[in-house]
Amino acid sequence: MKIKKTILCVLSLVIILIGTWLIGTGFTKNSSAFINSYSISNDGSIMKIDVGVGSSVGFIRKVNVHKQEDGKLYLDFISAFGGINGSIGAKNTFEIPIDKDCQEIAIYRSNNDYQTVLEKDGDSVEWIRVK
Repeated sequence: MKIKKTILCVLSLVIILIGTWLIGTGFTKNSSAFINSYSISNDGSIMKIDVGVGSSVGFIRKVNVHKQEDGKLYLDFISAFGGINGSIGAKNTFEIPIDKDCQEIAIYRSNNDYQTVLEKDGDSVEWIRVK
């Protein structure tokens, strides 16, 4: 009887750990994400982005607008569920709202460091890549 309880406890613990790993990875920021292509709505209020991952593993499932202040939009790309190379819930196209005073778009790299990848070309609605 005691052996059955021990086996049941160990088995339950293993299932919980595997479940945590498969689900938990879907809440982490992906620091190798990049914007592959983008387009702007006619009024300039929505940007449609196509994203990819620069590393050999991982998929993106969500983009969070971390904050938008001082003319800069900060984006966090969230990994998909299913482990380190999981693709559960993965998408590569997203629409993000753009304020009229937004001049730069930066994406998460690591340790709260954001890299500017797009900026407005003067006062126009044209966006250009930062080199």
